Amino acid sequence: MEDPNASISRYLRERRESSGLTRAALGERAGVSPALIQKIEQGTRTPTLEALTALTDALDVPEMFRDHLVALAVAQRYESTPSLVRPADQVLIDGITHPASLQLHPVFEVLATNAAWRLLFPGLEAGVSMLEWMLLDPRAKVALVDWEHQVHLCVYGFRVMGPGLASRARITEIVDTCSRAPEWEKFWTTEPATTHGPDGPMVHLRDPHTGATVPMAVHSLGAALVPRRDWSLVVYSPALG
Repeated sequence: MEDPNASISRYLRERRESSGLTRAALGERAGVSPALIQKIEQGTRTPTLEALTALTDALDVPEMFRDHLVALAVAQRYESTPSLVRPADQVLIDGITHPASLQLHPVFEVLATNAAWRLLFPGLEAGVSMLEWMLLDPRAKVALVDWEHQVHLCVYGFRVMGPGLASRARITEIVDTCSRAPEWEKFWTTEPATTHGPDGPMVHLRDPHTGATVPMAVHSLGAALVPRRDWSLVVYSPALG
């Protein structure tokens, strides 16, 4: 697995360069010395959470990627049990009315689902990567009304945050599989719009019974208490308003 600091430094450097900022200009915005920014970008200095927050604020990093950067920054401080789903975890998501799953980010690998999830996401079950499903399963374009935008967000998040959180072998496997999709190159090499509604990240799903478009708010909740887990609880709830 790649050093998490390498992913942080690469993302911050790419974000600064795409924003047209020199290290001096970024340092002035963030209140961080250009010399420290250089060391962070070169991977020779691990940013403190305070410095990371200042830099992501100055670079206007989307919230979903800020969370990943923080996760990378603290990844080596805690022990966790990856991919383990206990019977009690399945009972938890089975008791949720709305579509729910347990997923391993940033590879979007589904570990467990409830009945509501399986109804709205046919074929996206335990053992399947959401990225592979969205790009290669034709049912995804029916289920996701805003398919292109959602795939773009997931692919970009995977490209930026995968190294450091996922094994190099798993990243290569997903890239090799998903690159069969004709849209892959565009999604892999460009940055998506990340506009969120008042409820946070949104997705528009197609009701399998009526065909109507249903706006849903996306909730991704980490397992922070003991025993820690690398997976997140992902729930889609009806959007307000």
